[in-house]
Amino acid sequence: MKNTKLIIIALAATLIGSCNRADHKSHAQISEMELNAYVLEELVSADQKYSPETYISSSAAVENPNDTTRKVIRTADLKFKVKDVIKATYNIENIVVKHNGFVENTYLTSQIDYTKETTIKEDSILLTTYYSVINTLVLRVPNIQLDATLKEIAQLVDFMDHRTINTKDVTLDLLAKKLEQNRLGNYDSRMRSAVDSKGNRLNDVTEAENNLLSKQQLADEAKLANMQILDKIKFSTITLELYQNQNIKYEVIAKEKPIQSYSTPFGTRFIDALKFGWTIIVEIFLFLINLWAIILIAALVFWGVKYFRKRFSKRKSE
Repeated sequence: MKNTKLIIIALAATLIGSCNRADHKSHAQISEMELNAYVLEELVSADQKYSPETYISSSAAVENPNDTTRKVIRTADLKFKVKDVIKATYNIENIVVKHNGFVENTYLTSQIDYTKETTIKEDSILLTTYYSVINTLVLRVPNIQLDATLKEIAQLVDFMDHRTINTKDVTLDLLAKKLEQNRLGNYDSRMRSAVDSKGNRLNDVTEAENNLLSKQQLADEAKLANMQILDKIKFSTITLELYQNQNIKYEVIAKEKPIQSYSTPFGTRFIDALKFGWTIIVEIFLFLINLWAIILIAALVFWGVKYFRKRFSKRKSE
């Protein structure tokens, strides 16, 4: 809003200066330059005031030393632009190691946005590739170092897309897992006593052992779940997505030559056509030979009809 007001003031000053240009041209130009310089200074000052360093962290990322009863899991999810993804990645990894953390996962990729081909020679093409470098990192840092780590990472931010910091209270979850472990531990003790008292009754002992094994598995799962929660409490998780301005790569490649498919020479095609024509004649002749009986009967019928028609015409004339 402040930036908008400054721009409006600048436009108004420019308009007033243009109206009085005939009488106060020199004065208006100086005033306009001074005002533009002031607006530019205010814009830069506002941009520095709301730089990423001021809002990348949060009180949600700070551990309260006075609260010793609550157990919380803190996570941070950020997406921002940097000047150079690879250099920023190395710097972030060094920051994490500095704060006694570690990199859990990193996925660096060059995403091709689109390509363009331009013919520059008869046999050469200029291939222009527009691509974006992106890296996704999953970091683990000690809970007490989360805020300090985020503030150092903020020094690398060129433009902040979004920042999400979550704080989840898992005090009751830990208590529930602890109670579950106690129940299963008591059950394990009772079952072991029951198995020992079965004596030589094999079927009862086998069933009790299987039941005990199942409960021990549940106890192990509860213990592992409790350890996972404690690990997430001790080490906060930071998920980062870094990107930079689109890059352009130029590459000269060979131009593909047009290749015509094979065509049979005219002489060969002419001879093949003669052979094919002769084959058709032979097939027709053989077909007629197969019909010799029908042809013979047709010839006899035709001859008989012609003969009797001739005799009938002769008798009629007499």
